[in-house]
Amino acid sequence: MGGRHKLMLKPLIVAVVCFVSVVVPTLGELALDNLRVQGSSHALLDGADWIATHETPGPWSRVCDYQEGIDYNHGEQQEGSAYASNQSECCRLCAERTPVCAAGVFSQNRCWFKSPADIDKPGQFAGAVACKRTRNESGEILTVPNCAVPGDLITDLENGGLIGDPWYEMNFKNDSLWAYGVWNYTKRINFTEEDVKNIAGYTSAGSDVILQFDGIKMGARIYLNGQLLGITTDQFLRYNYSLGQAMRDTGLSVSAGDSNALLVSLDSDINTNGRFMACTGGWDWAPYSMSSGPGYHTFSRGIWRSVYLVTVAAGSVAIEHIVPQIFYTGAYPTEPLVAHEHADFKVDVTVLFNVPRASDGTLQVRGQWGMQTSVTVNVSLPAGSDVRQTVTLTASAKDISLWWPAGLGNQTLYLLNVSFTPKGSNEAVTDGRSIGFRYVALVTGNDTDPGYVKNASTSQTTGQQGMFFRVNGAAVFNRGANMIPMEELEGRMNPVAFSRLVQSAVDGRMNMLRVWGGGIFLPDIWYDECDRLGIMVYHDMMYAQQGHSPVEDSTNENELRYQIRRLAFHPSIIVWDGCNECRVNMRAPTAIYVTFVLRVVAEEDKSRPVWPSCPAAGWQSGVHALDSSPTGAALITPSSHRTIETHGPYLIGSGFITTNSGAKMQIIPSGIPATFRKAITGVDQPNIFASEFGCSVFSSFESMSSNLSPKHWGIHGGMSPENCTRTVCVGKNPMSERNHPCDSVIYPYFNSNDTFNDVGEIAFKKQLYQCMIGQALNMKTTIEMRRSTNQFGIVVWQYNEIWPTGGWGSIEYGTPRPGQVIGGRWKPLHYFYRQSIFTDVTVACGGDGLCYVKNDIAKAFSGTLVISAVAFANAQVTTLESKTLSLATGPGVTEWIQVDFSKINPADQVITATITNADKEVVCNNVIPLTEPYKMKLLQAIVKVSVGSKNPGGSVDIHLTTDHVAMYVTVTTLAAGRFSHNALLLLPAGKTVQFLPFSDTVDMSLLQSSIRVEDISLYM
Repeated sequence: MGGRHKLMLKPLIVAVVCFVSVVVPTLGELALDNLRVQGSSHALLDGADWIATHETPGPWSRVCDYQEGIDYNHGEQQEGSAYASNQSECCRLCAERTPVCAAGVFSQNRCWFKSPADIDKPGQFAGAVACKRTRNESGEILTVPNCAVPGDLITDLENGGLIGDPWYEMNFKNDSLWAYGVWNYTKRINFTEEDVKNIAGYTSAGSDVILQFDGIKMGARIYLNGQLLGITTDQFLRYNYSLGQAMRDTGLSVSAGDSNALLVSLDSDINTNGRFMACTGGWDWAPYSMSSGPGYHTFSRGIWRSVYLVTVAAGSVAIEHIVPQIFYTGAYPTEPLVAHEHADFKVDVTVLFNVPRASDGTLQVRGQWGMQTSVTVNVSLPAGSDVRQTVTLTASAKDISLWWPAGLGNQTLYLLNVSFTPKGSNEAVTDGRSIGFRYVALVTGNDTDPGYVKNASTSQTTGQQGMFFRVNGAAVFNRGANMIPMEELEGRMNPVAFSRLVQSAVDGRMNMLRVWGGGIFLPDIWYDECDRLGIMVYHDMMYAQQGHSPVEDSTNENELRYQIRRLAFHPSIIVWDGCNECRVNMRAPTAIYVTFVLRVVAEEDKSRPVWPSCPAAGWQSGVHALDSSPTGAALITPSSHRTIETHGPYLIGSGFITTNSGAKMQIIPSGIPATFRKAITGVDQPNIFASEFGCSVFSSFESMSSNLSPKHWGIHGGMSPENCTRTVCVGKNPMSERNHPCDSVIYPYFNSNDTFNDVGEIAFKKQLYQCMIGQALNMKTTIEMRRSTNQFGIVVWQYNEIWPTGGWGSIEYGTPRPGQVIGGRWKPLHYFYRQSIFTDVTVACGGDGLCYVKNDIAKAFSGTLVISAVAFANAQVTTLESKTLSLATGPGVTEWIQVDFSKINPADQVITATITNADKEVVCNNVIPLTEPYKMKLLQAIVKVSVGSKNPGGSVDIHLTTDHVAMYVTVTTLAAGRFSHNALLLLPAGKTVQFLPFSDTVDMSLLQSSIRVEDISLYM
């Protein structure tokens, strides 16, 4: 196995085994994807027995060794030059040049070609990068055996020992081995005699074997036994190839046994028109690659989802999709539906078949609610793919329980089973989905006014009062974050990590995640977990400009139809929108997002709201005005509108040159103390939905240091920054490649920039701790300000990190790699979400003593509020206010309270505000600073942490002690889990918190050996 710290270059003649587990799904096993085309049987071709090969003819390979500040035979005879945007492109141009080019020298967007004789005359030349091709005297093929599907090429190369960890230092930039050219993935298929019979019987008997690719990233050609089956160009589209049809039409030959060769030829020259993950190869929180296509970055490629064979018996069919659309049959509700007393639901179940030859049979659709609701019909299916049949079921209120978002009720799911039995056969083809019963409305008007409801019930024009959601009649305050892909490297994708990430959202008091349009349609496991845990999903289509805009063609249409059919059964998805930040204008090119993209979406799914884009301002026509679900009429956006949904502002780290920032430090406002103004709140008032805003941040020392050399353990990397133009940097400082710096986030809270150049373990820990606390404090004030107003959506940019960097997330990079925690370690901000700023009932206070308590849940609340001051010098607690609370049903119910802060000295005291419910349980605990940490007169505290005993249920007691008041005490460990409380105020009485493992077991040895604690005074 390759070490993480090695350089990326290795000799090209290899035979290395990648030790990757074979994927063998079993019942109940957690898998990334579990939805597959169902036929009479299927055979999975996933596993670690694929072979990747790359041809490197001649004595010079396509791989370059990059050397900065070097030119060859400078100023003498030249071999010509060409435009190049970066060093990687220069390497590629050199490799493709005739006569032979031994090196390209990249300087000022030109690639100067050098002959074999030139490279014997190296010299210094500032600003140049020499791209010297490595020798491959034998000209043999590079072979990487035992590579994994699903997976990606870069991960296979790392597992095979050819490259180091791409995230270590700047390894990801040395991409000449994987970025360009052709990589062939091959596997032997063992066909049985019955398989061959079914393929040959396509025309005569209506049997078939279908080769399914659920996902291939970047362009590829598919061959079986040397016969071209097709070309793939869309990462988000499932491709299927009828082997029977190929035998009939192209002369494909197959044989029984394992001599059948399947070849997937990944070719960087195939134009994909941007139909792949837009953040591939770079975003302002993702690593910027050196490779590119027309208008976009490129990076990983490979067979990233399952490959399998579906057998269709003679006269039978394959089930491609089951698409249930669930409609509430009652009047529009503006109060929470009462269990079993509401109206019924109608369930339209569309089944799509692949039919080799016209087939008669019996279609049965059975819902497992009530007395096993079932409909059986005789059908005659014509030959073809996407053959559609729709059956309607009824779900009576007395027979079902509703699906509710997290915090509002249970997430009840029911099985929906489908079977097709061919006439004259007892062999049924079966499949199923889990569904939930809920009614979603995207509300834009004052639906508490009966007059508005009456008028809107016949209108197709949405309102302009605001934007919020109702689920089952209950108005919802949405709080959550924007989900980006967990990985740039698809071979590292882990189902447990996806599951854990959703659980962390719920544990952090979130109820919404937005699937951002520059990423991916996520694996099945993620949506399943959102269904199970009650996370509402705001879902973009995968369009994000920058070379990834839609084109009205069959590929884009097929992608949209496939993904909506694949995902529409999930009750957690509450709205489809067209794109990320495309701002639809019906008189501009962006009209395509409604005239094409959302038109196709609405044709496939009429059961939930559609929205032009994120953000957007609603509809002029084409939807039901009350709930924003499509009517079937043409979708048109208004030409003028009031702002009801917002993106921004974004507080971007600055002060050090990086791929995404400049050297000038633009200090962000601390926001401490907060200043609130009384606002009128409620769903009957004008309101706003904020679907993006944020503050950039690094991750913990554990996460960041594992991908850096110790000599670069500092937020400035211990050296001068690189020379960066836009997102392209030249130099040797890996911290310039980590997206955003943190100088301007640390400074307003800690008033220190004289240690930013320091390097070492202690220095780096200090810098990263202060960076994360700075972000947490900034976002805390921002969200408290927003909750004091009439906002019903607070969706933060962003949720998770895609690698250890200067990103925006509250959850760290979550792939199980050295230094990382599976699913992602919680940053201080995520603990703040849980402790106060995302609680259903919250409290916050301004520096002048004006406080508010807000109930943002669709239930009445009774409890107690206590506001106190804690003295730093002696830990004395003084009660300033104690009040009984009785708040009406929310969301948007606010009570303002004036507290006397006149005797409070912000440098000497901190405010605490605690809400308990009628059962004396703490529902919100807010520590409210009235000045920045560097102004606090804290005594140097000796904070200690010790690991206690393991409790029934798996948690572990963690004991915290201190001799003085300690602020923002943060505990960190390499063990996989989170803490019940963290980033907390600690008094000399001490506190015991719990470590909550992310699995059924906890590594006690790792927990004990790696646990550490920090606080503000530690770095004073």
